[in-house]
Amino acid sequence: MEWDYERKKEKEVEIQESIECHLREVGIEEAQIQITAREFFEKAIQVTPPEKEQVYMHLVTLAPSGRGGGRSSKLGNIRLNVRTLFEAVSNSVFTVISATQAPWAIPFAAILLWNSIWRNTQIDLSEAEAVTLWVMWQIKDSNKNVKSEDLKPAIDNHARKYERQTLSEADIKHALKKLNEIGCIKAAKSASNTWWLCEWISPSYR
Repeated sequence: MEWDYERKKEKEVEIQESIECHLREVGIEEAQIQITAREFFEKAIQVTPPEKEQVYMHLVTLAPSGRGGGRSSKLGNIRLNVRTLFEAVSNSVFTVISATQAPWAIPFAAILLWNSIWRNTQIDLSEAEAVTLWVMWQIKDSNKNVKSEDLKPAIDNHARKYERQTLSEADIKHALKKLNEIGCIKAAKSASNTWWLCEWISPSYR
């Protein structure tokens, strides 16, 4: 088995460029983008190489049953650790992003990245989704569960802290629907009116 490290590097560059694009989209200053994108990548993303495709030229004879068929090459994996990323933002470990920017810019970039690379869907995302996801990670319990009834008070507190406009109940409901659609959250199986936060997303690539 031989691993395709060249393809791994190509995928890392692709993700890095996508992070830079999303940071630019959420208003990070140009001079800060490359540094922040690199720290984002280093803190929360892991890329493993796919197996190199082997090319064979030979005569193939199949038994009538089809037994003994070929084998599939292993795909590479991309892993995004949302918990690690949000903890890094909470602890202000990013070099050039201020404490007042980080709770908005980084989570927004994270869900844009999630949506464009991992989900590959066309869902418009707004600051409301970023705020809602950010607050959910702040108030989750030990099982990464958040009760729906706890969200509005927590979002109101967050808005006051950062001098932002708060969200209405309808805004929050819509944000939860969007976050569920792109796979950031799931309805908890163990409790009603409760959301479970997805810590990892791990798609494959060739």
